[in-house]
Amino acid sequence: MISQLSTASVATTAALLVIVAILLQIIQRVFFHPLRSAPGPWANRISEIPATIALVTGNQHTYYRSLHEKYGPVVRVSPEELSFVSVEAREEIYGLRKGGLNMEKSAIFLGAVGSVEGQTGVSLALNAEHTRQRRALGYLFTNTALLQHESLLRLHVNKLVTVLKQKAAEKQPIDVSSWYTYISFDVMGDLCFAEPFGCLDQASATEWSTSVINVFIAATWTQGIRRLCGVGTLLESLATKLFVPAKAAQWRNTHLNNSREKTAKRLADGNRDHTDFIYQILKHNEAKNSLSDTEIKLNMALFNSAGTDTTATTLTGWTYYICTHPQVYARLVCEIRSVLRDAEDIKWEKVRNLPYLEATIHESLRLFPPSGASQQRIVPRGGATIDGFYVPAGTTVAVSLPERWLGEGEKYANDRLGASLPFGTGPRLGLSLAAKPLRSNNGNADQHGTGPGLILYYCQQNLSLVFSTSTNLKEECDDNEAREEATQYVRLSPREYDISGLALYIAAKGDCIEINSRNRNIELTIFVSLLTWLLTYLSGPLEKTKSS
Repeated sequence: MISQLSTASVATTAALLVIVAILLQIIQRVFFHPLRSAPGPWANRISEIPATIALVTGNQHTYYRSLHEKYGPVVRVSPEELSFVSVEAREEIYGLRKGGLNMEKSAIFLGAVGSVEGQTGVSLALNAEHTRQRRALGYLFTNTALLQHESLLRLHVNKLVTVLKQKAAEKQPIDVSSWYTYISFDVMGDLCFAEPFGCLDQASATEWSTSVINVFIAATWTQGIRRLCGVGTLLESLATKLFVPAKAAQWRNTHLNNSREKTAKRLADGNRDHTDFIYQILKHNEAKNSLSDTEIKLNMALFNSAGTDTTATTLTGWTYYICTHPQVYARLVCEIRSVLRDAEDIKWEKVRNLPYLEATIHESLRLFPPSGASQQRIVPRGGATIDGFYVPAGTTVAVSLPERWLGEGEKYANDRLGASLPFGTGPRLGLSLAAKPLRSNNGNADQHGTGPGLILYYCQQNLSLVFSTSTNLKEECDDNEAREEATQYVRLSPREYDISGLALYIAAKGDCIEINSRNRNIELTIFVSLLTWLLTYLSGPLEKTKSS
């Protein structure tokens, strides 16, 4: 009896101690914490749970937006984390900080591939290691290297066009979101491993491509657990076993092992005449001499995963907004027709002068970012003042109508375009594939090139697109829905064209927008130009080093 009472007493005492500890932690976080002056919901001030729920459900971007609308430009989204929205904060958090240490990624960040043999790819490398890898890989994303991928991209776009012609003959709408996924994987597979996934040939996803998409979904659960349980703790390990799907490890292993195998095979082939990334590395002495084989394999796995899922998601979002804004599509057709009179005109030099096409892409990226989660950074020792708010060391911080991008009219005069961060921020190597300035002969530094021009002239089939608004997308689509369930149908029809004609007729018919053009191939040109722009834009979204 005494033993039973003693056991009960110990259990009661332990429970009381736990309750007291929790209460003391709540009091400390609310009244004595260094971030106590930052506004935010009471629940977020004391617990990681609200932010974690938003993350794992794919709603972090909309949740954080609602918090900023209520509390202002600085919000305490969790006990140790602040979210900012200003352009100034973006530069301070992700840019090169003068006279101080740069902010490194939070430990909860989980790359598409982890470390192998103590080595990492550029996305997980820190400090000097990041600088070394970034410099070694930089040549892959120059305009010179990009233009050498022309023949490779041509093969896959021609294959897609063949499929589109077949679908046009069937006179049935197709779910282009699926085909966006197929061509994204085939192109990136060819660029990274000299071997496409075969999705276009099979007209379906492969086990490998499915694994890549699932890796991103599972990663949000892992990051959520790290938020709640810490990194490298026993509790994290237990929670991972309980809540993360058992297949998650299999998905990551499938992607990593296949990537390593394909890259090893490509490296063994040496400098064969295939202008992929490995070809560029082997031809470029700094890359060949600075990177180990393991680092090359990890980076190829990284490039492949980073440039596929995001491409397909972005293309689907772009199609949705074009479907629902016929006046935008009409203006886009007119712009392309005014610059590209015939197939011989469809070259890089001319297509780079399509500002409205680029504006529609930027606007769709702003409205439907392919990566909605925040990219957290840790404030270094000494703290930092961000957007006028002092943040102590160790704190986690983050920053979460096409005409606005053209500077047309006073309506958009106060827009902060720099705040649009569809792929995160910090100088990014991959963006140079399509967005790096291409100066004209007069040296105008503001003249930007756009990737669609690289292979537009491959699309000379007599097809017209009839965009259908049949879709399950919605304005507040969460990240998981965008990756797993998004559909967007496009109706295709074969047409005869009088190339000399210039008339454009637009007719709204029920749930679709039909464009009848006498200028050959304009609609297909728009479709494939966007596809090409994004494939080149996203084929290597690497974060550039934070020190030169």
